[in-house]
Amino acid sequence: MDGRHGKNLFRITGGTPLLVLVCAVVLVDSVGYGVVVPIIPLYAEKLGVGDFAIGFLFAAYAIALFVAAIPFGILSDRLGRKPFVLFGMFAMAGAFVFYALANSYPMLVFARALDGLTAAATWSAALALLGDRFEGGEMGTKMGWAMAAAAVGGIAGPLVGGILSDSLGHRSPFYAIGIVCLLGGLAAVFLEDPPRKERTSSLTWKALKPVYTSRNLMIACVVTLITTMGLGLLEPTMPLYLKNKFHLGTTGIGMIFGVTMLFYATASPLAGRLSDAVGRKKPIVAGLAATAVIAPFVAIFKNIVAVYVMMGLFGAAIAFFGTPSFPLVTDALSRASDPGEASLFGAAFGLLNVCWSLGYTLGPLLGGSLMGWAGLLAALLAYSVLLAGLAVTVWFLLPEA
Repeated sequence: MDGRHGKNLFRITGGTPLLVLVCAVVLVDSVGYGVVVPIIPLYAEKLGVGDFAIGFLFAAYAIALFVAAIPFGILSDRLGRKPFVLFGMFAMAGAFVFYALANSYPMLVFARALDGLTAAATWSAALALLGDRFEGGEMGTKMGWAMAAAAVGGIAGPLVGGILSDSLGHRSPFYAIGIVCLLGGLAAVFLEDPPRKERTSSLTWKALKPVYTSRNLMIACVVTLITTMGLGLLEPTMPLYLKNKFHLGTTGIGMIFGVTMLFYATASPLAGRLSDAVGRKKPIVAGLAATAVIAPFVAIFKNIVAVYVMMGLFGAAIAFFGTPSFPLVTDALSRASDPGEASLFGAAFGLLNVCWSLGYTLGPLLGGSLMGWAGLLAALLAYSVLLAGLAVTVWFLLPEA
């Protein structure tokens, strides 16, 4: 065997191995996020921390992600994707060790902020990798698989965290995720970035102008923000509604959210593939309109089986407008003509990450405020109005493919 050919077997440059690596990275990140959510509040409470401090602890993740996403994306355009995927995986392993060993509130905050930094690095660089290595005509399908992996991670995280915590103690899920992150980092060692040519202008505002002046990219950012607002709106409101209306316990509530994400995960590759075939505009508008119609019925039906069905349809409908918004980013920006030249995909996906985190911040605030004032149905009706207005806006502003 040619030695050079044998060496190539251990390099990840594109195709299915690259897609698998990207999906694995976002899966691990999502599982880690899900593991933390049900455990950390109880752990912090044992340390004598109050409600406001617990809220800030969760916000530390979003703050770090918000601050770092765009700079990390820009730097990955300049330096390559591999350093940021490696940082994301290995630093995330460190963050989970800090979670496990934390014996004070400041240590928990540090772990949470470091976790947010790693998400900023991995998501910006991993999605940019798909833009770099795949053609535009298949971008919807590839992004769909990445979103499906993230959704599966969202389902598995709380389940893994609960089982390991109950059976082996609250530190065990953190150590387990830390080990998985190390394995992900070792796999990413084989990722190969093409040699970069010098582009000293790639960090200037003039060079970044195509990112911040693209109508399609701005539409993608707004759609992404609305996607996560919808998911974030339900997280603090639905558990209380289901407990009071249907007397469901933690397991039942978790199953309903699990069904929502399962439908989202199943629909994401289908939505991405459809957008490759017919263009991004039609699936996005159809998904927005369908979600606007479905959302209020979550709180209208009085039968728990009907609620399961509507939550599943809600997850699928969100996938049909959320997933095609990601390839809108790569559609909006031209690819580098030479593999050694930097693209702007990192900066663009960094901006998209900011909108993702902003939506998850605004969603719970909107949902909590409206539910406390007028109930869950009012919150979902307000979200439907927002979706309908966005559907009309996208129809008129987003050009056909």
